[in-house]
Amino acid sequence: MENIKLLFQLYFRPATAMSEIIDKGSWAFAAVLMLIVSFAFQYAVNERIANTYAVSKSDYFLTHSGFDGGNSNAGQLTPAQLEETEYLANPDIEKELRGEHHPFPIVGKYALYFFSFEENSFTSLISLSVFYVPTLILLMGIFGGAGSFTVVLQRSYGELATCSLTAWTAAHLPFAVAGVLLGSAGVDGSIYLLMWLASSLLFGGFVIFALRTVFGANYGTAILIVSVSWLALSLGMYVFRFVSPWLFSPFLLLFGFLYFGGAISGGLRGVGGAFRGRQNFKRFLHNATVNPNDADAHVQLALIYLQRRQEEKALEHLEKAVAIDKNEIDANYELGKLARKSGDLQKALNYFSVVVEQSDKYRLSEIWREIGATYLEAKMLTEARDALEKFVERRPVDSEGLYYLGKIYKAQNEPEKAREMFEQAVESAKSSPDYRRRELRYWSKLAQKEL
Repeated sequence: MENIKLLFQLYFRPATAMSEIIDKGSWAFAAVLMLIVSFAFQYAVNERIANTYAVSKSDYFLTHSGFDGGNSNAGQLTPAQLEETEYLANPDIEKELRGEHHPFPIVGKYALYFFSFEENSFTSLISLSVFYVPTLILLMGIFGGAGSFTVVLQRSYGELATCSLTAWTAAHLPFAVAGVLLGSAGVDGSIYLLMWLASSLLFGGFVIFALRTVFGANYGTAILIVSVSWLALSLGMYVFRFVSPWLFSPFLLLFGFLYFGGAISGGLRGVGGAFRGRQNFKRFLHNATVNPNDADAHVQLALIYLQRRQEEKALEHLEKAVAIDKNEIDANYELGKLARKSGDLQKALNYFSVVVEQSDKYRLSEIWREIGATYLEAKMLTEARDALEKFVERRPVDSEGLYYLGKIYKAQNEPEKAREMFEQAVESAKSSPDYRRRELRYWSKLAQKEL
């Protein structure tokens, strides 16, 4: 029942729902539900599109054979060849051969190269699990700096797969129901085509929230990845045109072995085990917050919510941590960053001062970078310069700190020093390790604009 509740919550609070799916969702339940909805959607929407437009397997066959169904004298297939074609047993295909199906809007026959309306529910599940989710992870590594593909696949596949399957189900469910209800109403095929397009766009929107929640991606990166990743589903379509989806059953057995806790070389837990481990850890933290003296549990929960870009929930737990222990160093640091982000600069400095009183080398002296950046936003250049020079002296290759210090030198009419800082920021980003280079690219671009 909890999974059904999360499914419908996606329509109203997608970000919160994705977070709850990670914590409480079940991949097996999501897969079964997707199979049911996929069957209904195929029957109620896709079949009616295929009966209206020339997008069936026969059209693919004719596209590559040179046969012109609209001209009986232009056919290049002999009667024997036509009889040998397995598709002719279907009356809808015979109708298509006579040219009675409408061309696909705008893209025409090229729709065959990218979309399929003849998939069954099983191939939809496999396409999403085998092609789409790994592609999202690969693209997150390329564009989002998520890390090594194999490491992220092991760590995050279970979470992302569960979110994606649930997202697909939620995106297609209302249109499957509408298609069933309209089935006997004689509705024009274009209506079903619009329903298919709307369900695809809604699915893409849900996946954007899934990427933000699982990986902490910003909207720009998430939209870019979703815009490219649909090609993975087209790849699956090509594979299933020539290979039976049942041949993927060995993969499903391997996936089951990995997901439900199998070990590889005795060292790696299955992706399902990693997924369940994080779910259990979250439950443990929630249970720990019952203890009125446990500030650390609130901090750890807040860090999870910050990674998922759920700042309101993170703020709630950080404030509870400070209420328990006003000197809790991690909570004060994160509260200061959130206050600065919201524009409450004095409040941010108050939190940062609590951190500095306990350790002026907190987070490898990053506390001074945050203080300097806060003073810079407040136009208090002297105080910002003191803090950032102290930080850069300790961390001379931090692109963000170098950029901030360059901005201060520029504001204080010291162009040579400013240029030196900006050049160092760019060079530092270029020479950083791959996993850091993508993260620092933002500060490198800002520094380049100043040069």
